[in-house]
Amino acid sequence: MLDQDLRVIAASRLTKLYETLARSMISDSRPISLEVVADPGSVMSREAVSIGLVVTELVMNALKHAFPDAKTDAAILVRYNVAETDWKLTVSDNGVGKPDVSAGATKPGLGTSLIKALTRQLDAVVDTASGPQGTEVSITHATFKSKPAQVQ
Repeated sequence: MLDQDLRVIAASRLTKLYETLARSMISDSRPISLEVVADPGSVMSREAVSIGLVVTELVMNALKHAFPDAKTDAAILVRYNVAETDWKLTVSDNGVGKPDVSAGATKPGLGTSLIKALTRQLDAVVDTASGPQGTEVSITHATFKSKPAQVQ
């Protein structure tokens, strides 16, 4: 019963977070579409806090860096997919992409360290893909349930 009381509805929380970020960070002079698509489901309160911090950091990074020039179709998409105990959070944009950190152009910042630490807390894996069509960061939490071996 206690676990039930500590659970929060993920889609509702992500939508409220999105609305807050949109109101505070997007102006009429710089129109950027920000959308949340979330499967119904719930997570523990402590996970919701970490997921909220990850979404906030990733969306703020996209707002600050993805669109240095005005773009009429600028968009950020937050997706949260759930399958039983597995989930995947993806924040993507159609901006200019990230500089290649491996080439020494820039060093990872505090935000990158924060995302990695929060991902570890969530027992998840982070994956980043970036190019001239934008950036996509996915945080995946996957648990694999054992299935009985079938003898043939």
